[in-house]
Amino acid sequence: MFAKKIMRRAFIIGSFCLIITHALLAQQELPESPSIYKIPEELLAGEGLKSIEQADPSRKVYQKKVYDGKDLAIYMVAIGTGITNEFESFPMEEFIFWINGKAVVEPANEPPFEVHSGDYFVQAKGFHGKWNFVDNGGLHLELALVAKNRPDSTVKSLISRALVIDRDIISGVSELTYEKEVVYEGVELTVNMLRSRELVFENLSQERMIHLLSGVLTITSKDDNSKQHFYPGDFLVIPEGFSGTLSSNSLQAPRVIEVFKTKGS
Repeated sequence: MFAKKIMRRAFIIGSFCLIITHALLAQQELPESPSIYKIPEELLAGEGLKSIEQADPSRKVYQKKVYDGKDLAIYMVAIGTGITNEFESFPMEEFIFWINGKAVVEPANEPPFEVHSGDYFVQAKGFHGKWNFVDNGGLHLELALVAKNRPDSTVKSLISRALVIDRDIISGVSELTYEKEVVYEGVELTVNMLRSRELVFENLSQERMIHLLSGVLTITSKDDNSKQHFYPGDFLVIPEGFSGTLSSNSLQAPRVIEVFKTKGS
């Protein structure tokens, strides 16, 4: 009986959004990061993910680590729908872009809420409750980011449930998207919303992922004056030590979500 309980706990933790326990141990071939790393479109579409063995073979899980940096790790994950995962204490903060599927979330002692395709949220470290993946006849798909070298399990998020970013903010009709605003500052991850025609980085202190929501973005490296152009929907990682400019001459100032490891975590 005790052994069965241990197997069940390992399965639950291993089969939520990221399958983090497996993913952090998996040794996968990763592309050498250029000055700016762009996550390939085929991975965002769920192509090229590898099957992960589960205690229950009826549960389908696929994942691939798409970026492995000093401070951040990013994964693409696909999970079979129609299942429920229950947590006593989720082990980390996770930033997630929910690409496909729907979930009904039941936090312990709090009202339930829903997560839909297109939502962005931060899963709370220490979350207690259930995630019910609504059956859509296919696979749930997500991009997920976690901090590396995290605080131990005694450190919990100040929030007790997932913080879903307001759709008005994502749509650009909230004041939060003007210039810069901290949307979430947790024990492991910080999420900002930015809207600016020019951002200058000088020896960037730590790597960060940005997701371009609108506008056209040109990133110019100070080292060799090379330019890279990016468009809405692109996910990028700007490495530690980068010096250069993020600028735009498009009709509207670019809006981006910026995620990085909380300083001191």
